Amino acid sequence: MTTPGSELMSLPQVARYLGMAERTIYLWAQQGRIPAFKLGASWRFRKSEIDAWLETQRSGPQVSGDLLVDPTEPPETKRQIRIEEEEATEALIEACIAFINSTMQSDDRDVWTVEQFVDRFGDDVVEESLKRLRRQRKIGVSEERGLGRERVRVIRRRG
Repeated sequence: MTTPGSELMSLPQVARYLGMAERTIYLWAQQGRIPAFKLGASWRFRKSEIDAWLETQRSGPQVSGDLLVDPTEPPETKRQIRIEEEEATEALIEACIAFINSTMQSDDRDVWTVEQFVDRFGDDVVEESLKRLRRQRKIGVSEERGLGRERVRVIRRRG
């Protein structure tokens, strides 16, 4: 009595089962690349061993029934990537505005160099933050002469 999946298959049957050339299966059997054994002069294969071997040849996530066991996130679209980048930039701008506001509240001065904020947040984020704060009439931005007589951009508190 044979157990299901343990039936023996001939070389042509395995080639058909795998959709490959008989010659390839023959070479693989000789090289030990596929589970096989010789019965007399002929190669024989157990279907259960071929099925198990096939599973070791697969790549990608494991499959359980019809469902992927380890689902992976689909690749992001260009639109999704752009939206995430915009959200990240907006979060940086809001953080920069909050930092500028807290710096102005915690200090008795009326003037701060723009450079100190650029070092922390970068040019683009600071420029957008300053633009928004100017629109709210919280600050003014101008240039003044620094210690070495060079021109320095500064933020002035308003009102």
